[in-house]
Formats: sequence, C-alpha cells, structure tokens
Amino acid sequence: MLLLHSFFVPGATPTITEKVMYQGINHPVNDPSLVSYHRPELVKILPQLEQAYDCWTLLNNDGLGAAKEKYLHKEPAEPANAYKARLDRSTYTPIYRDSIRSYAGLLGRFQIIDAPPSMENNVDNVDLQGSSMQSFLTRTDEMALRDGGAFVMVDMMPENGADNFFDQMNDGRHPYFISVRRCDVINWKVSYERGIETVDQVTVRQLRSMPNPDGQFGSKVEPIYYVLTPGKVETYRLVRSDTSRWNNQKIDEMATSIPIVPLVWYGATTTRFAQGDLPMDGLADLSIQHFQMRSDLSELLHKCAMPVPVRKGAPIGTDGRPAPLILGPNTAVDLSGDTGDFFFAEPTGKSLERHQQEIEHIEALMDRSSLNFLYGANVKTATEASLRASQVASSVSALIRNKTSMFTTLMRLWAWYAGEQSSITAESGLAVNDSLISKPIEASGMAQLVNLYTNELISRRTVLEELQRGGVIDPDLVVDDEIERIEEDRTEKEEHEAELTEEKLGQDLHRAEEFQAVAPSEPQGKEEKSKKEKSEQEKTEQAAKVAQ
Repeated sequence: MLLLHSFFVPGATPTITEKVMYQGINHPVNDPSLVSYHRPELVKILPQLEQAYDCWTLLNNDGLGAAKEKYLHKEPAEPANAYKARLDRSTYTPIYRDSIRSYAGLLGRFQIIDAPPSMENNVDNVDLQGSSMQSFLTRTDEMALRDGGAFVMVDMMPENGADNFFDQMNDGRHPYFISVRRCDVINWKVSYERGIETVDQVTVRQLRSMPNPDGQFGSKVEPIYYVLTPGKVETYRLVRSDTSRWNNQKIDEMATSIPIVPLVWYGATTTRFAQGDLPMDGLADLSIQHFQMRSDLSELLHKCAMPVPVRKGAPIGTDGRPAPLILGPNTAVDLSGDTGDFFFAEPTGKSLERHQQEIEHIEALMDRSSLNFLYGANVKTATEASLRASQVASSVSALIRNKTSMFTTLMRLWAWYAGEQSSITAESGLAVNDSLISKPIEASGMAQLVNLYTNELISRRTVLEELQRGGVIDPDLVVDDEIERIEEDRTEKEEHEAELTEEKLGQDLHRAEEFQAVAPSEPQGKEEKSKKEKSEQEKTEQAAKVAQ
C-alpha cells in the first residue's frame, strides 16, 4: 500500500539546471549515489518543460507576472523603475494554453467499459480530491500534451482497522489515482524481455509541507523521494553531513500488495516509459517570441506615439532663457526672425508598421502551428484539406491509442488492489469517440447506406456506426443499446398488431354468430313470398281470359 497523495504540492515546478533549486531546495542531480539523481534524458528536456509550464501558467507561475523576467531581459543602462514598468505593461496571449485545451477536448468523449464495481461506485471521486473520471482524465490529457507525457499512479486507501477485507470495502476503502508530472519522476530503471518493457525501479520526487521551527504558523517545503520497486516502496530525504556532503536518509519502508510498480506512463508521442518529445514545443517558442515582440511594440508606442512640440527662434528673456512653452486654446507662441518655426514632431510610423507586420506574421505562424495540429487550418484545395485532415487524424489516433492503453493498465491495477480481478473482461477499458476528427457524412452517403441496408447488403449495426462516425447521430450514443431499443420497439409493435388482429377477428366472429341466429327464418319467408307472387300471377291470367 502506498500513501503519497497527502504530500503533493500542486503547481510546483522547480527550475533545474545543474541542481534542483526551488523554495530553498538545493539538491545535486548528477550524483548517481544520491536519491536525487536525474536521468540525463530528463535533464536535457528540463528547460523545455520549464518553458512549457511558464506558457501554460501565462507567466504567472510564482506570482502575477513573476516569470516575465525570464523572457524580457533588462536592457543596458535601463533604470530599474523603467524596467519594472515595462514588465507591468507587457501582456501574454494565452494561445498556447487554449490550443492544448482544444486538442484535449478531442479526447474528452469516452466510455468506460466493464469497469470494476469499486471504480463504478467511485467514478465521481477517483483521486480522493473530488475529481470525476472525466475531469481527471482531461487534466491528464492536458499534462501529456504540454509535457510530452504524464504519469498516473494507482494507490490504495490506508487500512482502517476493520477485521477483514470485506469490512474494509464496506467502510469505503478503495483504490484511487494519483497524477504525477513528468519532471517529478527523476530516475528509473527498465528491462526488456522478449520485447516486453518492465519497470524495475522508479524514483518519484514530491514536496512535503513541514512545520517551520521558527514560528508557530509558518511552514517550509521539503522534497521527499519515494523509491518504488515491485512489492515495496522506500521513502528518503537528503541531509548534509558534517563535511557538508549530501547523504541519503531512509525515512520509511512499506510493503505493497501488488508485485509490480503501480506507475503508468501516458506518452503523447511514444509508449516507451518516460520517453518522447514535447509535441507543442514549437508553439511555446512562438508564444514567447510573440510576447517579446508585443512588449517591444508596446514600449515603442508608449515612448514614441505622442507628438513632441518643436519651437525654433523663441525670444530670449531677461534671464537669458527662452520663455516657457505653454500650449492651450488661449495661448500663442512668439517667434523671432524669419527662421522661427513651430511644429509637432512625431515618428514617421515606418518602424511601428514593420513591427506590427512582423507580429501579425508571428500570429499567423502560431495559428498555423496550433490549428494545423488541431484542425488543419489554412486549407486551399480539396487535396490539401484531405492531406491535413489525415495528418490531424493520425496524430489524434496515436494519442487515443496511448490513452486507451494507459487506462487499460490503470483499470487492471485498480482491480488488483480492490481484489476484483474477476470483474475484468477482455473488453474492459476505455472507448474514445473520435467522431470530432472524422469527415462528416453527406446526404448522398446517407442514401447509399440506407439503400445498402434495404437490399440486405450491410447490417443495421454497420449503418448506425457509420452514421455515428459521420456525425449524423449523437457520438455518445451506444450502438448496442440503440439496437436493443429497436428490437424492443419492433416487438412491441408486433404485439400491438397481433392484439388488433385478434380484436378484429373477435368482432368478425361476433357478427357471424348474430347472422347465424337469424338465418333459419329466412327460407320460410322466401317460400311464402314465392307462393304469393305465383297466386297473383294466376289471378291475372284468369282475369285476362274472362275479358276475352
């Protein structure tokens, strides 16, 4: 059993070059004998991770505009007050964050299939922090897109003193998820056997808030290192020895009920553990460049946009100085000689115009980078539209595969912790709906599908799936449930028609019985009528003979 969640400090991103330096933390990262050792591939991308996080937080990581100094440097001989005023006037455009959120929205429509009972019962609080499954996975998608990947750990709630496992589960004990950023998994060991990757050891750094001995209400942040191995978790801190050297100090060791490391990698570009680049790094660079150029333009406008009055040939007063210049509707400017002149000087605007054009060019590149990654923007021809749509669909499909693979492992770890392995089936996992990136189906395509179904060339399921993929019906519609409802409606209709037929048959039988009741009197009436008609005819013939 692990218990790391209570030690998390969300939003902490240390700036790491040769050492970890954050909130007074100064731990070496290049000594393999220390638990704070960083893998070289992680150290290589730490500047990119830091820039990505700055862009994500709109340069407000450590406070309002605190990260602006990293990207807007102080000019030579620039006064401190002027530099601070320039920083305050500079604003950052949130295109980078909005693009990541838009892309993550493509992955936000999913369905959980055959989940363990304890997961279904706690789907509205999967991390013990009140996050639903939807919000937790959306936040994980955003982290994966921003950092090129993210980690999710499955942990078990601590024991509550119940007599047995059944009592513990009835008391609400269940597994939960922990989201871990890429920069906090600092070193790892993996092995490969027959092409299968196995995680042998992982070190996770988290920040723990400790009471400050200098004051009753103060606190300090201390980094704690968790070394995860199959079946065990060890907790360390770094302390200085008498020789001012860092040493590992073991705090605790606990056995886990699971024989593997319960940490799953969710990569944006690859499934290899803790590997892959940052897919949105180019857009982050353009965002910083856009921020710098807008700051320069704002400074130029601030200093040069106001016209400056220029006076030539001002008369000299008795004190040897020209008279003060006063501007207003009721004032005049005295000039001496033929060389006197007065006008307002202002920039020609050529430099400002070129600067604005360059900013617009950067914005076009940003739109192209983000929208080309998301929607395939700036499309000119049908061929180009098809190629860009294929590019976007390929990127999203790869991310969907990585997400579903990650969640399948998480679900099995959850079931393992909860003792619900029997509830896992071959279909258990996550089904992500990709209809948002599919080409909408046209009316002619719908007619062809209906014609094929009418001629019994395709099944009803195929028609519904194609209509759903083409955006005709709700993407969240479950096809199996809809087919079941169709069968229920058909059965109900057949039963209703059978009832109507039976009712009509009953009415016909009733009318027949009534007809049978009056049928015997009908022949006698006909015979009497026939005799009467014959008697009348004989009387007529006899009268004719008498008349002759």
